[in-house]
Amino acid sequence: MGRQQKHLHPAHMLLSIVHTVRNAFFPALFLFVFHQAGEGSWIYWGRFGFFAFIAVSIIWAVLKWWMFRYEFRAHALYVYDGLFIKSERHVPLDRIQNVQRNTSFLHRVLGLTALSLETGGEEASLKLVAVTKREADRIEMIVRGEEEPDERRLHFQATNRELLKASFTSFSFFVIIPLLTSLYFTIDDFLSLGGFTKKAVDYVAGSLWLLVPILAGFVILGIAAGIIITYLQYGNSAIMSDEKRIYLKKGLLNETFFTITREKVQAVKWKQSFVKKWFGLVEVELISAGDTGEDELETNSLYPFLPEKEAQNMIKELLPQYELENELQKLPRAALWMKLLRPSYVWTLVTAALFWQLPAYWYASLVLLLVILLLRRLEWKQARYAINGEFIQLKTGALFTEVLLTTRGKVQEVEVKEGVLQRQWKLATIRTANRANPVHYTELRDVPVQTAREFYYWYADRS
Repeated sequence: MGRQQKHLHPAHMLLSIVHTVRNAFFPALFLFVFHQAGEGSWIYWGRFGFFAFIAVSIIWAVLKWWMFRYEFRAHALYVYDGLFIKSERHVPLDRIQNVQRNTSFLHRVLGLTALSLETGGEEASLKLVAVTKREADRIEMIVRGEEEPDERRLHFQATNRELLKASFTSFSFFVIIPLLTSLYFTIDDFLSLGGFTKKAVDYVAGSLWLLVPILAGFVILGIAAGIIITYLQYGNSAIMSDEKRIYLKKGLLNETFFTITREKVQAVKWKQSFVKKWFGLVEVELISAGDTGEDELETNSLYPFLPEKEAQNMIKELLPQYELENELQKLPRAALWMKLLRPSYVWTLVTAALFWQLPAYWYASLVLLLVILLLRRLEWKQARYAINGEFIQLKTGALFTEVLLTTRGKVQEVEVKEGVLQRQWKLATIRTANRANPVHYTELRDVPVQTAREFYYWYADRS
């Protein structure tokens, strides 16, 4: 492994400029289209500032590319950056927990990829935003410390049928609603139609023979848009593994490839909405020591729309040490009364606002209270827990449920709390913390106080 400082691919400058232009699209639209005939001084200086910003951004993109360098030494990655204030970052290779590739459409056109090396520390990841695929392979091999990767086993490949089902359960077809709303409010001003859009909408709304086919067309358009969005986001999804690692891949337009070491998995989380439960689907997430912290990528999710039975079998294959328990303990009846009697700050604020601003709609407060009580009853009914040997399993939620499965050795800390009302009903709240970035907490309220004590001693007896 030679000591040679490297720059990112020169196309990094182009990617930075494209990112700047994309962010400047709406200001440009405002200055040069909506106010194309504007002669005010603020329009003049606004355009001047816009061009100055673009010029400075281009110069900074070149400097940023030139300043950023990296090199691999014996057992560490060194990163150098900074123009006036020089910085040097030293990352031991054994601290790199996970590796992620994110290949956008522009990356693919240029034959590049972006590589994230996740350390799980305060600086969660180190990003190499533009490297060749060959260089990415070389870096991954260095991080693995292996000459050749192990043979990978395919556990799941998203089919067209599964993607079609996912497009309905994700409600992605509703994306057309804000789009149409935005067009309705802006098309008149943009095209100077003098209120024609509103007149046309009012005419269609009053004509049933036009309204029905147009609404049907919008429904079909929304479904088609939802299917396309789902295919672009989750198409080509696959779950693979070898002896040491789990590999997750997804995306057609923007491809994400995520690698996680099996031993770094801190917990398994099962997430299910009421719609997914209806279709028998579940999302399985792996909570790992090194997390990107980028919610939009969802890199720790195996696949958001897995069939329940297939997901259980897959977890047994990927992580045989995590055994999902089907027989869980319910919360006692006293926990229901505790949940129903617990004050609701949302209801209090909404009720105060209603009586202050809209007293004629006082009955909305009663409706909201009824909804809150029904959701709390559902939360009590679905809550479950189990402490079995090295494992703990907690189920929480009402309309959206989560099941956390982790082992005693992976729990970083526990907490047991008793409120004033809980003490009267002999109940308590338990909470676990698993190592992630940020730290992942799971809390279950109103378990029997005896269970809370067992939970505390269960953790205290860890070896």
